Amino acid sequence: MDQPVDTSGITLPSGFDSLDKYASELDNAYQQYGYLARMHIVDFFVSDHWSSLPQEWQEYFDADDFEIASLINMASTGTLKATCPDFLRTYVNKFDLHSKSSQTEEEKQQILKYFLEGMSPKKQAEVTELSQLINDVAKASSCQRITDVGAGQGYLTRVLAYASGNSGAELLALDHDWKQARGAEKYQERILKRLKGPRARADGYQWDDTLAKRIVHDHGALEAVAKGGIPGSNYMVCGLHACGDLSSAVLKTFAESDLAAVVLVPCCYNHITENSMCTARFEHCAQPGFPLSTKFPNVVFGTNALKAACQAAPRWEHDFEGTMEAFKRNYFRAMLHYLMVSIGGLSTDDKFPVIGSITNTLMENARQRIVGRLDDNAVDATDDNIEFAVYVEAALENINYTWRPTIAQCIDCCSQIRHGLKRMAAVWALRSMIGALIESILVVDRAAYLGENCGAGGSVRAFALFDPVTSPRNVVFVAQRKK
Repeated sequence: MDQPVDTSGITLPSGFDSLDKYASELDNAYQQYGYLARMHIVDFFVSDHWSSLPQEWQEYFDADDFEIASLINMASTGTLKATCPDFLRTYVNKFDLHSKSSQTEEEKQQILKYFLEGMSPKKQAEVTELSQLINDVAKASSCQRITDVGAGQGYLTRVLAYASGNSGAELLALDHDWKQARGAEKYQERILKRLKGPRARADGYQWDDTLAKRIVHDHGALEAVAKGGIPGSNYMVCGLHACGDLSSAVLKTFAESDLAAVVLVPCCYNHITENSMCTARFEHCAQPGFPLSTKFPNVVFGTNALKAACQAAPRWEHDFEGTMEAFKRNYFRAMLHYLMVSIGGLSTDDKFPVIGSITNTLMENARQRIVGRLDDNAVDATDDNIEFAVYVEAALENINYTWRPTIAQCIDCCSQIRHGLKRMAAVWALRSMIGALIESILVVDRAAYLGENCGAGGSVRAFALFDPVTSPRNVVFVAQRKK
């Protein structure tokens, strides 16, 4: 009898003993709360998203003793006050926030600093941890070639090839952009010179002449990865933060070939194409990215929900002031949309303009103009009302929008929307937590797909590799076929 695929390496929350049961619970939770993820926050007041919440939720968040600051701990860590009502506690407990890295500091390999030049601290941590995992898998699967998909400047590829602990496999750095591939080649030349120099010898690095030809850079198509191999040789594919549908394509390449293994950290869920989106209008839908498995036939996300999956709520508690500022910024955007629809001639069917980044200089100039126009008709203005009027002035100037409301109209808009900031912040936090649910569905879908296509005796793992605060997209997929 064929040995089944080992999926014991797929991390499940406590209380679940099978992937099927967990998938069913995720499906049910999304059917119940998915409406929050499908909201567009800029339409908050125009579409009256607040009324979509159950009455008891509205009463809780509208209460005078409710503090916006408590939303940060709720969304970041699932921490709730003892007085929190059961309905909110049930909601928060639906979502399994991704855990910290599975490796300890002692277990992580030490990589010489000059291998990591050009990388941000975030990228350095990711490359260090992922390269060790990839080389371990390559050794276990006796791989002769590793293809790094979406290699960019080749940071991961070089560490895989030249750092201590490398598997000895040949490396193919693949990127669709030929400029990236050429840039990576030039960067590699500089690194090779350093590896032969006195600094590397002083660091204990032993140069091997065979290393010079270990990396091949190419900007070819992913479809060629599994073709043209040497018969009897083992190959694997890997990727660090492959964007959107590229992650799905990497997994499909593994599933539809005889590759020995895959190690992948996905990214950019908002760029995933769903089966439900595939129409004659979208030629690129030939390879949709969700669903891949048979676990979620009835789940449809949509663009707003996939954007919600990109939220990084675990970071909120580490940047309290920045998070509070983000609440206010989203509140002002939603208020401006409401103002434009109410008196600015914008239809509810019209697309709200992209405001973009507003510089401090633009805000300060707008503030001076607004303060200069204050008169006796604005005696009811508060600091918050004036701040909103300044934002409106700066935002409309930033997009060269000709219509301008008066200060009195901005103040009146603020007065009309009672509890506006508190309500919008609450929905934003609830919606951000849904992101963890959506990501969990995507993780289970992809892990199940690998299990369905890994072959008898193979193994599949999916777990958090990076710290979620440093790297919110921290889940790695590992699949290996039986040797």
